[in-house]
Amino acid sequence: MGNLTVCRSIKMTLEMSDLLAQIASRQPRRVTESELVRDAIRQYLDGQQDVIGSRRHFQKSLQDRVDRLEMAMTFHLNVILYLIAALDPDNAQERIVEAIVAARRDGRTLIEQMHAVRELK
Repeated sequence: MGNLTVCRSIKMTLEMSDLLAQIASRQPRRVTESELVRDAIRQYLDGQQDVIGSRRHFQKSLQDRVDRLEMAMTFHLNVILYLIAALDPDNAQERIVEAIVAARRDGRTLIEQMHAVRELK
């Protein structure tokens, strides 16, 4: 655990104190009541989605960004497929299938080439 630098004092009911002591005594290893309180506070803070900097807030904002990127990528891929189909309307289905097969076959090579071009800049 990291350095503990802040000390807080809390008041609780006698029932809460007894329950906390009971829980601490039943742990598989020696756990202090302070550790249990710290863990409870940590779980509470991680659950606060609206608190900037909390893990859950970061996970939610990252998931939102990934979802938006996925929607944008799906849109752009659909546009590309329609353009491929428009190049040869009589054989549109064949052209789309060929493009998908080629992308699966040559995708890694294409990505490596794009990275090489970016490094030249």
